[in-house]
Amino acid sequence: MSALTDLSAQFADLVEGAAAHVAAVRAPDGRPQSGLLWRDGLVVTAQDTLDDRNDFEVMLPDGRVVPATLAGRDATTDIALLKAETGAVSDWSLASVPRPGALAVLVGRGEYSALSALALVSEVGPAWRSMRGGDIDARIALGLRHSRRLEGGAVLAAEGGLIGMAVTGPRGRTLVIPSATIARVVGVLSDKGYVPHGYLGVSLHPTGQGSGAVVVGVEPHGPAEAAGFLIGDVITTWNDEPIASVRDVSARLGAAAIGAGVQIGIQRGGNAHTIDAKIGERPRR
Repeated sequence: MSALTDLSAQFADLVEGAAAHVAAVRAPDGRPQSGLLWRDGLVVTAQDTLDDRNDFEVMLPDGRVVPATLAGRDATTDIALLKAETGAVSDWSLASVPRPGALAVLVGRGEYSALSALALVSEVGPAWRSMRGGDIDARIALGLRHSRRLEGGAVLAAEGGLIGMAVTGPRGRTLVIPSATIARVVGVLSDKGYVPHGYLGVSLHPTGQGSGAVVVGVEPHGPAEAAGFLIGDVITTWNDEPIASVRDVSARLGAAAIGAGVQIGIQRGGNAHTIDAKIGERPRR
């Protein structure tokens, strides 16, 4: 039993060490979740489960509760950034993208102690774009459904490095927002308070025929209206590249697209047309 005892002690030490970098986050009248002490004065947490307000409380590892204010949100990557008097925060040791089957340890913070869970990395894939249009540096899924209090908590490799932040994905499974994505988004949120995204100004729907995207709405005063889009147009190409789905259009509306001119091929009334459009910046709601 000594080997099992040693393994248990090693995991407990891993959780204890990481817990010094993890806080609890909540609105004064809301449900708690976890957050990462990212840098001095900055706390990263999951934005989808965060209350829709600007003032919060952060419980630090030493038990102190301090006020926090929203510095920025990015729904497309599920990252929220809070400002709080955290005191000095040491840098995270970052882990590389894990292999499927590797052990991962989740660490959050509860009212009385650190929270923890153990999981296997169930899926690893390349960079991807979320349904909301956010660029995620790697697809990492865990074989676990974590509790609400672990949302926004740390996901660690067995050697202790930070893989990323735990968030809830489709069907309740645990996804990991990689540390590389967090670092990139925090840099933009610290500077701007939001992450800019490209904007065409159309509502789209699948064609039901396996390719293209049907325009079902054109927003007033948007780039699409200015370019001459009409409801019923079917987007078929983007700078001569075929459009297979609504997701194909979303994938072309990252921050780098803002201000760019594009040629968009459409079908209108059975005839092919090309529309020249200039991509704008998505309005902040």
